[in-house]
Amino acid sequence: MTAATAAASAPVRVAHDGPVTTVTFAAPERANALTYAAMQQFIAGLRAAHEQDSLLLVIRAEGDDFCVGRDQKEKPAGVTRAQSLGLILEANALLRGFPGISVSVIRGRALGFGSGIAVQSDLTLAADTATLGFDEIRHGLAPLVVAEYLPGLVGHRATADLIYTGRDVTADEALRIGLVSRIVPEPDLEDEARRLCAGLVASEHGALRLMKSYSTRLRAGAVADPQVSAIAELDAWLTAGRPGHPDVPAG
Repeated sequence: MTAATAAASAPVRVAHDGPVTTVTFAAPERANALTYAAMQQFIAGLRAAHEQDSLLLVIRAEGDDFCVGRDQKEKPAGVTRAQSLGLILEANALLRGFPGISVSVIRGRALGFGSGIAVQSDLTLAADTATLGFDEIRHGLAPLVVAEYLPGLVGHRATADLIYTGRDVTADEALRIGLVSRIVPEPDLEDEARRLCAGLVASEHGALRLMKSYSTRLRAGAVADPQVSAIAELDAWLTAGRPGHPDVPAG
């Protein structure tokens, strides 16, 4: 098998096109359930987006489903349970720490880790037929990692309902509780995603990066005086001539 053939058959593919890195789940025959190897490839794709200094990180999938989470039946040889679970933390940190704008495009089922990707992306576009949910409890697992980050994104009540029941959530409800950013008719999903990304690329890149940095630090409680800091950082960026990579205050 040639390198090109191996890359084409990989369960996760990565492509760079100017300021956009696209990571595609490409194992539709298993509903894009992520094996240990696929998780490693996903992490490599996230790292590549950081290293390429991409403005956009787009996460999409082939087939009828986005991702039904980790492959619960796999037991990779020579890998401890802690090592396997640790990949989730690594992927989450890379996704949340991406300095550009992350965009997930959801069709079909996005369950478990798949829903984690959806809710942790900056923008998530979902088909009106999509189904989301944190179904770990239905597999006999306790989603402790989800319990750490989800309340800050959708609130404690919604988190409790999702992680204790493991129930499926329709696209409409996912939008209402904040798991996704917007929903569109399923046939229009790819076109709408392209329009969204094209609009972002056509925007002021430095403004997007500054907004992402400030929002991230604000949520982390790292901005001492938000109103004063907002004016100071915006003024500094404009004075510097709107650089594509704004200076970010330390701390």
